[in-house]
Amino acid sequence: MPPTCAAAPARRHVISVARMCCVIMRERYDYARHGYPKTGGIAIVAADPKKRAWRMAKDDGTEDTSLYEAILDDIYEGRLTGGQRLKVSELAERFGTSTSPVREVLRRMQGEGFVQIHPNRGATIRPTDTGFLQNVFEVLQMLEPYFVTWFADYASSEMVDELEAIQEKIKATPHAEQRAFRKLDFEFHDVFSRNHYNQTAAEIWHNLRTSLNVQAARLRISPARFETIKEEHDEIVAACRAHDAARAHLVICKHVDGSFVQMSQQIRALGLSANTTF
Repeated sequence: MPPTCAAAPARRHVISVARMCCVIMRERYDYARHGYPKTGGIAIVAADPKKRAWRMAKDDGTEDTSLYEAILDDIYEGRLTGGQRLKVSELAERFGTSTSPVREVLRRMQGEGFVQIHPNRGATIRPTDTGFLQNVFEVLQMLEPYFVTWFADYASSEMVDELEAIQEKIKATPHAEQRAFRKLDFEFHDVFSRNHYNQTAAEIWHNLRTSLNVQAARLRISPARFETIKEEHDEIVAACRAHDAARAHLVICKHVDGSFVQMSQQIRALGLSANTTF
């Protein structure tokens, strides 16, 4: 039996995650039978460990992975926008490949929620949906404490060293370089999920967090929130170094809740209401 967290809040998160996984598995079943839900649905596809989404500078060298990252970058940068039709032949010509790898990547992105494939109409970029982003945050509010509390209890000094090394890169990143910051922030939180015994939950986190990073790219991180993130990361590292699971749990809950508030404020600043696309 894998070890479990002694802290009561962590046990509650395990129960919540189990319930959430049941919902996601049911939606995966519905997706397999009926296609991607039109609104409010989350479809999760377990990724090949060598092709986990957004593994910066860790490409395994395969053509499909490179093409996947190139198209994902175009979505992130806004070169491909929500609702835009994707023509397989044009993408193949643009990226210097055949049409078969393009179709495979689009099918993968359909499963991850970036692309919608319509019968007789081809593929389009899935518009960013504010309701979807809020749903993702609710799941992350369950998963992050689940991973971090366990990590604080059981992480080796080498694991904490890796976490701290990423944090030093984060602190050296200027506010203007938001994309680089988001990538490093992803790597920081990836340490918790990657080292956890529950890799089913880790894959769910990977897919959802990747989707959040790409689809929320238009939502800027404010200077104040930027500094708060770095401070809270330092607190998390210190708690993990001290194997203080209770402290780590408190800080990560505050951390994720603060990110949700920041996102909500940015959505309102753009004049968007709930369940609208942008």
